Amino acid sequence: MMIILNNAQTKKLEDYAVESGEFGHTRLMENAGASVCRMISDTIGILNKSVAVVCGRGNNGGDGFVVAKRLLEGGAKVRVLLAIGTPTTEDAKKFLGESEAAGIRTLSYAEEDDRQEFAKTLENSDIIVDAIFGVGFHGMVSDELSNVIEMINSSRGIVVSVDVPSGVDSDSGEVSGACVNADHTITFSTRKPGHVIYPAVDYCGEVHIASIGIDEHVIREQEHHISTIDYEDVCRCFPRRSNNTHKGTFGKLLCICGSLGMAGSATFAGKAAVLSGVGMVEMAVPAEIYPIVAANLVDPVYHLLKSNEQGTVSAESIPLILDKMKSATAVMIGCGMGKGKDVTEVVEAVIRNSNVPIIIDADGLNAIKDDLGVLREANAPIVMTPHPGEMARLVGKTNDEVQSQRLEVASSFAMTFGVYMVLKGANTVCATPDGRIFINLTGNPGMSKSGSGDVLAGLLGSLLAQGILPEKAATCAVHIHGMAGDSAAEKYSQHSMAANDIIMEFSEIFSDIEKN
Repeated sequence: MMIILNNAQTKKLEDYAVESGEFGHTRLMENAGASVCRMISDTIGILNKSVAVVCGRGNNGGDGFVVAKRLLEGGAKVRVLLAIGTPTTEDAKKFLGESEAAGIRTLSYAEEDDRQEFAKTLENSDIIVDAIFGVGFHGMVSDELSNVIEMINSSRGIVVSVDVPSGVDSDSGEVSGACVNADHTITFSTRKPGHVIYPAVDYCGEVHIASIGIDEHVIREQEHHISTIDYEDVCRCFPRRSNNTHKGTFGKLLCICGSLGMAGSATFAGKAAVLSGVGMVEMAVPAEIYPIVAANLVDPVYHLLKSNEQGTVSAESIPLILDKMKSATAVMIGCGMGKGKDVTEVVEAVIRNSNVPIIIDADGLNAIKDDLGVLREANAPIVMTPHPGEMARLVGKTNDEVQSQRLEVASSFAMTFGVYMVLKGANTVCATPDGRIFINLTGNPGMSKSGSGDVLAGLLGSLLAQGILPEKAATCAVHIHGMAGDSAAEKYSQHSMAANDIIMEFSEIFSDIEKN
């Protein structure tokens, strides 16, 4: 697990290092600049390279002045470009003076006489270091600065951003206007939210984490609520299986899914569950689709539900469903169930009566969007797995609003209703009722196919049924799901891969997990 610190937490970490007497702010800036120089040298090479270091007025610009001096000492040909005038902080002023004393020429975009050479320098540089804004930036850049950023983005040089690309809101990942499009981003101590949240991710290029001298144990102990999901943590959730076991040892998952025309959803969810370790899968599906689902999936036990004129499950099936829930260790509901009053009644009955963890996906989410209070009536943990459109319906926002506020939307819902939220999409967000957030970095655009979400629901249901706690089940499921998608894309391409290809990669992944 890699912790992620927002702007306030990063400042608190650095202030702690200063207050402990280990460093001063000036020393931290020197260390930051030296680390950036070292990474540029190791990654790109600097000897005899033409480098433009574009600096802002604050401490990020101060980092840039240190970088410029260090690059000069390493053999680069360096110029400092002031994007928005002279520095305003004392440390930044100090380091600008040192860079100029070392013989580095400074050009300012604010000076009309400098602008032509300013632009020419950017156009001809081998490397451009973006040190305009740091993690404290919010909002939109000015029109004048937008011109500078456009020059950076249209240059031929390799662009390296310090901390975050200028124009990225580091805490939210929003990009509201002009933004530097970096080839590399070098950040300090930890990743920031903007390094893992879209659309900011698209501007970061390759992210490197540099040390500024703060001990690793101090960083790990820093108060935080956001982390990435790592494979090593996933492996720890799967203890070695004892020889003295039977199918009951590994749980029973009840899958309530499918409707007329949506047999595939039930099949994908059931197959994913079967191939991810649960001892038994029971499928509760409308009788009309049983021949199709069973023809493609023979492993489960089937319970045939009554359906209504629309081909969805009838509320008359609620007693049967509640009876089958008594022996289950987890319940998954929603995949391909369709819409209507009966579906809503079934979903609400499951929520109110289940004593084991529930996964609510797809149509199960749509069924309760007008009466979310039912979630507070649950007696067992609930994991919800919406895609952005479903999340938008749950919270009364637009899809774009959800996508621009993914962490806030997922976390707020999870805490408000006491559920575990899995907000799907690029870098899926898992939020817990106590305010913690986990971000998954596996997966690819090829997974944007029908059935992929059903696969995740079945996998997650399987892990919950095996007794893995909701937080761990959710984070493990999204990580494994993404890994399987990556493996499928490598074999079949992002264009040609399909939901079943994702499932078929489970065996290789679980084989590796068992060896770790």
